Amino acid sequence: MAVTKHSSTPTTATRDFKHRVLTCLTKLSDRDTHSAAANELESIARTLTPDSILPFLSSISATDATDKSPVRKQSLRLISLLSETHGDILAPHVSKLLSAVLRRLRDPDSAVRSACAAAVSSISSHVTKPPSTSILKPLTDALFTEQDKNAQTGAALCLAAAISAAPDPDLNYLRRLVPRLEKLLKCEGFKAKPALLTVVGSVIGAGGACSEVVVRNLVGCLVGCVGSENWAARKAAAEALWRLAVAERDFLVEFKASCLKTFEAKRFDKVKCVRESMNQMVEAWKEIPDASDEVSTPPESQASCKEVANNGRYPPGSKTSYTASSGAPQIKKKHILANSGSPVTTARKSSPLDSTNKNKGPAMFRKLDRKKVGSWKVGIDASSVTVVSEGDVKDRYEKGLEGGEERNRNTKPEIRRVLFNKKSDEKVHNYGGSDVEETSVTIAVASNVTEDLSRNQRDCEDLSLIRKQLVQIETQQSSLLDLLQ
Repeated sequence: MAVTKHSSTPTTATRDFKHRVLTCLTKLSDRDTHSAAANELESIARTLTPDSILPFLSSISATDATDKSPVRKQSLRLISLLSETHGDILAPHVSKLLSAVLRRLRDPDSAVRSACAAAVSSISSHVTKPPSTSILKPLTDALFTEQDKNAQTGAALCLAAAISAAPDPDLNYLRRLVPRLEKLLKCEGFKAKPALLTVVGSVIGAGGACSEVVVRNLVGCLVGCVGSENWAARKAAAEALWRLAVAERDFLVEFKASCLKTFEAKRFDKVKCVRESMNQMVEAWKEIPDASDEVSTPPESQASCKEVANNGRYPPGSKTSYTASSGAPQIKKKHILANSGSPVTTARKSSPLDSTNKNKGPAMFRKLDRKKVGSWKVGIDASSVTVVSEGDVKDRYEKGLEGGEERNRNTKPEIRRVLFNKKSDEKVHNYGGSDVEETSVTIAVASNVTEDLSRNQRDCEDLSLIRKQLVQIETQQSSLLDLLQ
């Protein structure tokens, strides 16, 4: 008898507890007793023991469509309160909590559907012991299987709330969910497009669109929804695009220009809340960097070539010559007479032979007998000038950088230049009548050095120009020597 009495006591207590809860739920239907009944139910929910949680859930889940709207809303609010108060203690009862919510998805009262979303959000944020997919999967199944518009709207709002509230959502699950959501957006049979766009925005905010391919597909879908005839869909699409611009801006560079043109035309919507969302979204998209702003840094080899060309002393834009190789002409900075980028011009001061007229030959010889001169100059205007002295030319050829063949080829011109210098000290005079104090040969060589060419290419070009000028000088010296002899 004692055992029977002991076993019947919990049963009686459970029955009395359920009767108390159902009585309070009934009082919710009456305005006069609604407030007192709501306060009593909240007090019961806060003080539940682990053994009394299941009977309480069974009682508040028993409500159906025949009950009044305040009763249906309060039962969902109690689920939210349970989750906030007891947290992971409710982990074994998550499926029962979700079942109680899903039964209310078809409710015609939008306030009840909103209470469903709030309840799911509370469950997702406070009952964290089970994996997030245990909450997301039932809601996803309801979203893709429901045919009623209210049920589709409720399921979408609940799923969006669960994703947004989850402290650690399963990103792999969300990435797999995105293509299904895009397909559902394009489906004509799905009627709750605004709520579905809210789900897309929640997935984006949770990090489920962190892929270039996913972003490209989402942009196409969302931009199309911005022009929807339903103002709620336009608003939800604008909010989703705003989230996309904030979370995945690096993937949107190529879409910025074209999308902003569309958004600018849509920002003056006739519905105020849509205009506000559009303006917020446009401002976020303007913060995305332009494609032209992404300038790649120059390669290391190119930068090193510029450093060598400038010898570490002059900025890239200054007109300076450069060192070709060891034994090459020395670097000198020279005043440029011609404009930058101009082609090589003719000599401003010609050699005595070039400027001599055939009719003035005897006068030249008379001046040669009376005056002595040290040297003569040839000046050429160019965009970029390299100055070469005779001593540098001698050193270069004496060191034999060009090999035996080059040395043999230029031996005779070198001897003739030395002979010319010795005799010019005694007899050569400047045809223009001006004395020159130094014994040197100045050769101005045009060299359009561009920053994009490599150092070896510039060396070859400069040396080629030097060789051409040397050949001209050799010809001129030979003519002068013939005249002197």
